[in-house]
Amino acid sequence: MRFIFSLKDPDKIIKILIIFYAVGIIGLSIPATKSFTEILTPYTLLMNLALLFIFHRPWSTRHIVLYLFIALAGFFIEVAGVYTGLVFGEYNYGHVLGVKLFSTPFIIGVNWLMLIYFVYHLTGLSGINRWIQVITGALLMVTYDIILEPVAIRMNMWSWSGDDIPFQNYAAWFVISLLFLSLLHIFRLRAENRILPGLFAVQAGFILTMNIIYRFV
Repeated sequence: MRFIFSLKDPDKIIKILIIFYAVGIIGLSIPATKSFTEILTPYTLLMNLALLFIFHRPWSTRHIVLYLFIALAGFFIEVAGVYTGLVFGEYNYGHVLGVKLFSTPFIIGVNWLMLIYFVYHLTGLSGINRWIQVITGALLMVTYDIILEPVAIRMNMWSWSGDDIPFQNYAAWFVISLLFLSLLHIFRLRAENRILPGLFAVQAGFILTMNIIYRFV
């Protein structure tokens, strides 16, 4: 891990991450190592967020406040979802995502922040109208969740009542993403991050690969 953080070249880090995730794919595909590999999930998410923040330029108080708000808001929205079933539908978190508060893993707020960060800055590279970026970004978030759900369920991250994913879940993802992305655009948050495209590609590639594997395993 020290070796990863000592590198200054994002391309080299991405190559290391490709190997790291490839090992993870193998570990999740073998019954004997699946449980151990699943436990690494929250630490992997934290590592990814740390890498994003290391390469983030520039930092300002506005960045810190807004990112912290999204992480906390994302967490407490999930708490409300777990306890009421009114946000995403009836679901419960498993043990894989780590330590919980109010039956909700702390890391889920980190995940909301990281995904919003990815989508906001990637759509910002397009140069299109910022409100079109908001809608496009929210649709990308929903698409990401559609692809993530089968993998998350098989990895015991969470489970749905009746084993059915309600449309309500995707509608909630769209609305919440719309609000978070709008907030960042209202404050015109700007930044550069050389590792962002590669890191997003690796993470998305992992989820797509696991989707394919879980169809046959």
